[in-house]
Amino acid sequence: MNVNQFVKHNIHGVDTSVAIRIDYDKCVGCQMCAKACMDQQKIGSLGVAPLRTPPYLHSVTGKNHENTETSRVKMMDTNCIGCGQCAVNCSTGAMQPANKCSDIQVAKAQGLTLVAVMAPSTRVGVAEAMGMGIGFSAEAQTVAGLRQLGFHYVFDNLWGADLTTIEDAKEVLKFREAGKGPVFTSCCPAWINLVETKYPEVIPNVSTARSPTGMTCAVIKKFWAKQINKRPEDIFVVGVMPCTAKKFEAIRPQLMTENVKDCDLSITTREVVELFKEERLVFSEEREQKLRNVQEGQFDAPFNVYSGSSYLFGRTGGVTESVVRYMCALNKEQFTPSVIQNNLLWESTDKFQSLRVFEFPCGGSNYRAIVCHGGAAVEELMKIHAAGKLKGVDVVEVMVCPQGCVGGGGQPKIGKKSLTAQRPAGLDKHDKESQFADCQSNALMHEMVKKWMPTEHNIHDALHTHYDNRRMK
Repeated sequence: MNVNQFVKHNIHGVDTSVAIRIDYDKCVGCQMCAKACMDQQKIGSLGVAPLRTPPYLHSVTGKNHENTETSRVKMMDTNCIGCGQCAVNCSTGAMQPANKCSDIQVAKAQGLTLVAVMAPSTRVGVAEAMGMGIGFSAEAQTVAGLRQLGFHYVFDNLWGADLTTIEDAKEVLKFREAGKGPVFTSCCPAWINLVETKYPEVIPNVSTARSPTGMTCAVIKKFWAKQINKRPEDIFVVGVMPCTAKKFEAIRPQLMTENVKDCDLSITTREVVELFKEERLVFSEEREQKLRNVQEGQFDAPFNVYSGSSYLFGRTGGVTESVVRYMCALNKEQFTPSVIQNNLLWESTDKFQSLRVFEFPCGGSNYRAIVCHGGAAVEELMKIHAAGKLKGVDVVEVMVCPQGCVGGGGQPKIGKKSLTAQRPAGLDKHDKESQFADCQSNALMHEMVKKWMPTEHNIHDALHTHYDNRRMK
């Protein structure tokens, strides 16, 4: 399809934020991106413009007059949190993740050690985009593909998910004991952007534990680099993520080692698929099975041992279940899904977003969690919080993308959004096939933490962070 034949406006050129790129010459003015930003996500960086013209952009510095017949407000002058749902809903490819994959080739030419860190949802997103179908996993083929692209090491971010589970649980127990709950999770970078720019009053209750990516990349630069006789600046770490907001996380000044970024670059599922297709890679279930049994398709040590629960970080409710499994293991109690009582608190009209209350007993006490996914759900959550109705809740899991990370802004486009709910099937299968179910059983990870971070002070210094009030209009 020749998009240009449908372009009737006089706004041209390319604009970009850290996370999102818009090519106005591809925009037909369907307004799907603006509706996603306003109605689905309740952010309002984009606003509906007349049909066949690009969406209006909302300036946070009072420059809305730049929305004219020939120009638009710059994306970096908006309150965009990088969730990427505009790109998911764009009908022509005008909205895309801000692609900086060329930086990988630059790092390669400079002789740097290339390290890839892969998120749980990426493996199911790649499988889908490479023609294997929804709900399949291409874990081994993605590892092999990254090696073919020139990465010297391919690590699994599931290792960091196990570590995040433990640090999040510590935060929950600390706040509960002090009667200062609930704790809001910190895994979702779009949520962190939203907290800092719209809800800074929540900062004291946000877990300071870094996201799984933040933890894995910190350990790589702070400890593993020394193990292979490298400096932080000798290693180029690339997060391979389902998320566009991870591009914001990668440049956070709080996440650095010796003034070097812990994660040098974050690329999305869609971007790595483009690289695979340029290499003419072909994926299939048969090839997946074959590669699972050879080194080419396996993650590198030492970040290659993790629990089944870490796969669940890719879907809504997964972080909470991972914490429940960990706490049950700590108390030597048997975990079964029936341990968690799950009740609906709020649901969007399209049933694509929700707030749910998870209740579970552990160690002689009862705990309450709220699981929230989607921008509209976050807005409802903040109304409940402002009304003081979160008392008695121990932890709130927040993911800004509907359905969690499997529905991230960097995931492949999908014909019917309701099908997104089928993506976790591949992650659930990995969970069931895993050697152990909870992170307490990950003995190798505990040994690594004890070796590299022997005290709680060391752990907090390496694995925790802080947030800033950046309130915007």
